[in-house]
Amino acid sequence: MNKFEDRIFRCGESDFYRNEIINCNRTHTDKNLYEIAGAGFNGIWLRGKLREIIPGNLFRDYVTNAEKRLSELSKLCSHSERYGLGVWLYLTEPLGIEAAHPFWKKHPDLAGSRVKILSEKEKISLCSSTKQVQDYLFEGFRNLFKRLPLRGVILITSSEQVNNCWAHVLSSPATYPCPEKFWSKDCQCPRCDPRGPFEVISEILNFVNSGIKSANSKAKTVAWNWSWNMHCKPPYKPIIEALQKDIIVMGDFERGGIVRREGQSRVVEEYSLCYPGPSKCFQQEAKYLSKRSLFARLQINTTHELATVTNLPLVVSLYRKFAYLRKTNCSGIMASWIIGCAPDTLNTFAVKKLTCQKVLPKEKNWIRSLAKDYFGSNVKCEYILKALYGFCNACNFYPINGNIFVYRSPVNYALAYPLKLRFEGKEMGPSWIKHKFGDRLEDSLGCFDLATMVSLLEKLSFRWLKAFKWYEKALSNTNIHGTRELAVAAIAGCSFRSAYNVYRWYRSRRNKKTKSLITSELRIIEDEISNLNMALRYIENDKRFGFHEEDKWQVFTSEDILKKMKILKRMAGK
Repeated sequence: MNKFEDRIFRCGESDFYRNEIINCNRTHTDKNLYEIAGAGFNGIWLRGKLREIIPGNLFRDYVTNAEKRLSELSKLCSHSERYGLGVWLYLTEPLGIEAAHPFWKKHPDLAGSRVKILSEKEKISLCSSTKQVQDYLFEGFRNLFKRLPLRGVILITSSEQVNNCWAHVLSSPATYPCPEKFWSKDCQCPRCDPRGPFEVISEILNFVNSGIKSANSKAKTVAWNWSWNMHCKPPYKPIIEALQKDIIVMGDFERGGIVRREGQSRVVEEYSLCYPGPSKCFQQEAKYLSKRSLFARLQINTTHELATVTNLPLVVSLYRKFAYLRKTNCSGIMASWIIGCAPDTLNTFAVKKLTCQKVLPKEKNWIRSLAKDYFGSNVKCEYILKALYGFCNACNFYPINGNIFVYRSPVNYALAYPLKLRFEGKEMGPSWIKHKFGDRLEDSLGCFDLATMVSLLEKLSFRWLKAFKWYEKALSNTNIHGTRELAVAAIAGCSFRSAYNVYRWYRSRRNKKTKSLITSELRIIEDEISNLNMALRYIENDKRFGFHEEDKWQVFTSEDILKKMKILKRMAGK
């Protein structure tokens, strides 16, 4: 029996932002479900909005196609069950509504806090301290689970979306090192403010769980503790102690971890494969929850560290993550966000072995076994070891600085990012959403200065290339898995190399107005042309290279790389 009873993944074709449930049976094809199940998973997750599926009396006048969504989900549950896959919904409830929505004219008494998230329209939270909203949660989830044989729900109650009156209030600045600028210091809701975040958050989760269990006692409620440190330090005792005993708590495996970069301590504020973890936060949670159900939230293929490849070959990091998890009472994993959803990678194959093996061999022996199982019995295991440890060591120089670099740097699209002669000071856009490229690279530096950023990227890219050469020796004459994984490592390395060239080019030219180039700038161009040539040798091996799954954005193609190369050659006078 697998120690990890629930192993949840996601269909990469499913669109988180656009009619995900309406289209779920188009995206979750037999092929996709078969591959996910074959990779060792027994659950899939989709985003849900309660009012769009079960509008109830509160939202009946404002929602269309609710029955259509129920019907599509019902079909998906039946279809997925044939492959041994349960369906989970990820929700942020009670989900707030735009301030200009006509709902508020009819229900002004249900309004809670007003929140403006970056460039989004202002929203108002549904106040969960009102009986109508409490009834909506209980009855809504009860009816949802009466109508559908869902495996369970996963809920975030802090920072993501406008999901309660405390969701964007930083009540404990000392325990959250990288706050968002738009967060409030105080709760604006006169009902929820005196109750405090612990009571409000736990009560929401309890209402949801009570509704679910009244319809299906076997269904599961997972409280994802994402950003609970806005309100208290791990292991979040004030919230967890108020939760019903059968609510599962899911912790982020890496968030809150500390890494050293150029002699300085830096905080991990996102999923990470570069950092094996576990963070001290997760360790505290695992210890505190030793007598309660615990899930782990981690990425196994890739992260925002580089989301435009199918996977990062950091299986040494994966081994260390699961070696720790196997020693805890962790009974489930959520192994993907909206990125990193390819089921046919070295990483998913590795995780299948890591979760189902009764006894875990020592690290190097396990990697040798993995290499033979995946690449073929004739693979040169010692070369594989040198490569995989080399990739792992290279990532000790990935510029982790909270979440600033992964959210604002051009690393995902560095292969297509231009080396401009003049910079205009345009803001760097969010790395996960389609946008026009900015050029104010300071936005991505965070606590690093530009010289440190260049130094880190140089070390990362050079060490990755050194490891890649061992990978190339090991995989040049292996099976289709070897061909594909070699290409993955190549595109990742070329992306890191392009990022290095982008930042050192910026360091040299950001304050210049002339078109003339100095010798060091010409060398950067030469290096980038060579790097792009290498990328072109591998990019056609997998059509998924350059594709960002979150916003369904083709960030770069071979045509983009050729176009960039042509411009660089012209700049160099060739």
